[in-house]
Amino acid sequence: MPDTAPITDTTHFLPLRRRTLAQHLGRGTPPATPLEQAGLFAAQLCRLHAYPAAQLERLLHDACALFAAGDGSAVIAQLAGSGGEGQPALDAWLADLAMHGVLLAPDEAVERFLAASPDAYPGADFQAACQVTLAEHTIRYPATAAPDDEDEAGDPEPDPDQAPPRATGAIERNGLFTSEQARVLRAIAANPDELIDLDAYAGTGKSHLVLALMEARPGRYTYIAPSRGQVEAFRPRLPAESGTRLLTQIELANLMVQQAARSGRGNGFVPTYRLSTVPAWEITRRIGLQGIGQRVPEQVLMTALEGINRWCASSSPTLQAAHFDRSLPWAMLDAAPYVAAAEHVWRCMFDAGVQKGGCLSLNTGHLGKWLELQGVAPPVGLGMLLVDEAHELSPAWKQVLARHAPGVVSLGDPHQRLVGRASRWSSAKVLEMSQSVRQGSQVDGLVNQSLALDDIGASSERFMGASDRATGVRRYAAWSQVPQSGARLYGSLWRLLQEAHLLVAQGARVHVHPASLRLLQKEAQAPIDAWRSVGRGESSRRWEAFVDACEQRGQGDIPALFSGGFDATALEQLLAALVPAQDAGITLCLAQHAKNLQFDRVAMSACCFITGYETRQAHSPVRAAYLALTRGSQQLWLPGDAMEQLQLSAQRHAETLETRRMEKRRAAGHVKR
Repeated sequence: MPDTAPITDTTHFLPLRRRTLAQHLGRGTPPATPLEQAGLFAAQLCRLHAYPAAQLERLLHDACALFAAGDGSAVIAQLAGSGGEGQPALDAWLADLAMHGVLLAPDEAVERFLAASPDAYPGADFQAACQVTLAEHTIRYPATAAPDDEDEAGDPEPDPDQAPPRATGAIERNGLFTSEQARVLRAIAANPDELIDLDAYAGTGKSHLVLALMEARPGRYTYIAPSRGQVEAFRPRLPAESGTRLLTQIELANLMVQQAARSGRGNGFVPTYRLSTVPAWEITRRIGLQGIGQRVPEQVLMTALEGINRWCASSSPTLQAAHFDRSLPWAMLDAAPYVAAAEHVWRCMFDAGVQKGGCLSLNTGHLGKWLELQGVAPPVGLGMLLVDEAHELSPAWKQVLARHAPGVVSLGDPHQRLVGRASRWSSAKVLEMSQSVRQGSQVDGLVNQSLALDDIGASSERFMGASDRATGVRRYAAWSQVPQSGARLYGSLWRLLQEAHLLVAQGARVHVHPASLRLLQKEAQAPIDAWRSVGRGESSRRWEAFVDACEQRGQGDIPALFSGGFDATALEQLLAALVPAQDAGITLCLAQHAKNLQFDRVAMSACCFITGYETRQAHSPVRAAYLALTRGSQQLWLPGDAMEQLQLSAQRHAETLETRRMEKRRAAGHVKR
């Protein structure tokens, strides 16, 4: 028996070869054997309706027995078709079956059972034989030794609260894995103390790998995730002794900072993660920040903090003028005063006296940069680190992790980094996974088309859906055709708001993803206030700009929502009517916020693909679409012209980026106006 639990699969297979169905459609003749006759009979029914697995199994068993006994002549006559249908009809059949969780069995599986018994449906044995994506693999974990004394010159002291990995002998574990997963597991197990970059497409089973590693070696690995929710999702699935080896990135940063303080770094100050509630004017007073030119101290503080954030997200060892090109006017070529102001703010962020009252916020980006500059490494007692969503790590964090002697596995997907490019180690073992265990091969074309539009290009491996999973892809002509359950994803905040308002009015149980909800609460007040100003007879410029923007994006009906009475009170009532995720019938989410989500059914609004107009939009519309396309496990609904529109959106986004680059060059005097 496998030592790790198999991934649940809801697909059901029919004992019918693809070429047999093609011959039936082309010539109108039924299959020659009772087994395939039963498969065709079931296919005719499953095209129209979804059947529970137990009911479908009984139907196949009874039909096969009927045909084998020669009592089904009337039914066999019904299996005869009119013929004359070609590839489009075959594709339509396969698409309809996949929408209901049904696939034709692999030819080799059908032929094997036909050779053994063409007159009887083999039931569970047949279904098991069709599951080919996951197979049992034996993974050998070499012997490990307890680390030697790590107190070498320049190395940080291990955290005394963390015990070093125990010495263990070689072990073997069996589990259900894809061939790629097994190869990656063997590489990680055989290369302790190494840096490994694992690039894995969405749904390829990174979490499955983490669980397998930590179950096999509870004291050898520590899992690092960006959020508390991801960490807590792992905790009940691991052995008790592994439960303490789960950390958020904030917890890792705090742990390292405390270690640095014990070794004398930081001048006695422990700069842990903190959020400041002190108003900007009070911060400037406490730190003695002065105004610059026409900018008051509060404005200088905001500019300095933005420059610091961009510096922390870069590989630069020092603050430079380029880190301020977004916040300073293009005509201002001399950023030296702002660089000096930011350097002063940075010193204050790590000053014990200033931070005694929690004056300035410190986030993981700030802490990562500080740790890099201080030469701090993670505690060796954590063992090998398994860092999830590592494509979001800054260059500073990648450098900090590179110092970790027991090794690091960077688990990420560069195409899920919505802004910028993923940072990489200059020398690391690179592994890839492209075989999805979440979605079927029916989505391959869509996903690979989106990957090809990404400006970083697809990896050396194409995305491959599982051949034994059914993910029905349906092109809708009208939005009213999409299911009334599952997830609905959007590229436009206003379309999401309009849908939420309509669905709640219809009595639907609606949940809005927290990140999308926060953005909605932040942005919705602007058009509400703009329409209110029009009603008061004041300037209509803001409202006209909003209407023009909606018209440009093909959303001319959106302004009517606000002019029709959707005001602050209506927004408050809508928010109060939303329900938690576990109670919802429909979940609404912006495409760029769909990371780490999975639903049986996903419907993508047209605005997921018609985007790229917004000059403030920093994220890539192609990567947001890729995120959305890879969320649905059983059904995926999208407009008929989705990929054509996505290509246009990618072009618009590229043109916007180029315009920004040219503006920067002009501001720096490199290009004549």
